[in-house]
Amino acid sequence: MKSGKSNQIIITHYNYLEQGKDCLVFSSSVDTRSGHKLVKTRTGLEVECEYIDDNIFEKVRDYVEDSKLNKRSPVYAVLVDEAQFLSKQDVINLSKIVDILNIPVICYGLKSDFRNELFEGSKALLELSDKLEEIKTICHYCNKKATLNMRLLDNKPINKGESIQVGDEEYQPVCRKCYTQHLELVE
Repeated sequence: MKSGKSNQIIITHYNYLEQGKDCLVFSSSVDTRSGHKLVKTRTGLEVECEYIDDNIFEKVRDYVEDSKLNKRSPVYAVLVDEAQFLSKQDVINLSKIVDILNIPVICYGLKSDFRNELFEGSKALLELSDKLEEIKTICHYCNKKATLNMRLLDNKPINKGESIQVGDEEYQPVCRKCYTQHLELVE
């Protein structure tokens, strides 16, 4: 949380477009905080996107074919925001875009939920990705590298509840030590 993932996807999108290279942006329909079919940052940057669905491979393939017929710029990359909310099948379909269509897919998302359990999409990405890069942020409490997300309820840390609860203000990036210390204080 709060590491600039959405900023990074928008910067990556912009860099491709600046070079005259078309890229497609997708996100999960689970997170609609930014609005319908929109990736938006806390700083106000935004880019339109499509939602991932079971037909993601076919959508990209059809776009590629249409580009060839209409002599438009080919697709140089597929960018995916909120990748933690993907299903394993979504990740398999994205890997087909890489392997069959030879188009790089760059995903941005969280590794684990507030209980420190892998999201389904993150687990599948860890299993199938060719390369992983970490976007770093700092712990809300001690300024060490944050590796976990802490969910707050009435300003108190919790580690029970549904894995997916879309929000922003009720989460804090934390290091493992602060995560453990703050949860022990409330148990």
